[in-house]
Amino acid sequence: MSPRESTYASTVLELLDEYWIDLRLPLGTRERAAFRAAGLDGSFAILSAWPALGLPHVEREGRAATEKLRAALRRRRAPPVDVLAGSPDRAHREPSLAAVVDDGAARELALEFRQDAYFWFDGNSMSIRWCDGSPDTRLPL
Repeated sequence: MSPRESTYASTVLELLDEYWIDLRLPLGTRERAAFRAAGLDGSFAILSAWPALGLPHVEREGRAATEKLRAALRRRRAPPVDVLAGSPDRAHREPSLAAVVDDGAARELALEFRQDAYFWFDGNSMSIRWCDGSPDTRLPL
C-alpha cells in the first residue's frame, strides 16, 4: 500500500458537528443515518479544494478555493454539505464538501481543483477514486 493510499484510507469525517465517521472501519447503520440526516441519500462525492497532499498551502487560499468549489456545486444544483476530513488524531483537518453529484461530475471537479483523489459513496460503501487513473481503493482497507 502506498503512503498516499494509507493517508486517504485513514480519514475521519466530521459531519453536521455531530457525527464522527471513521473510514478505517466498516460503515454501519449509524453512519448511513448520518449521511441521510445531512441530505446525502444514495451515491455522493466528498470533494476538497485544498492543495493535494504534500503541496504547500495557505489557509486563506484554501478557504477561498473551497468557496469556489461550493459555488461550482451550487451551479450543478447539488447543495453542498460541509464536512471536515482529516487524520484520526485531528492534527490535519481539511474543510471539504459532500454533494449528490454523479461520478463524472465529481471527477471533473476533483481535476479542476487539482486533487489527487475524492471519496465516493455508492449508496453502500465508500471508496477512494484516484484522479490519475489508478484503480479505486475500496474502504475500509
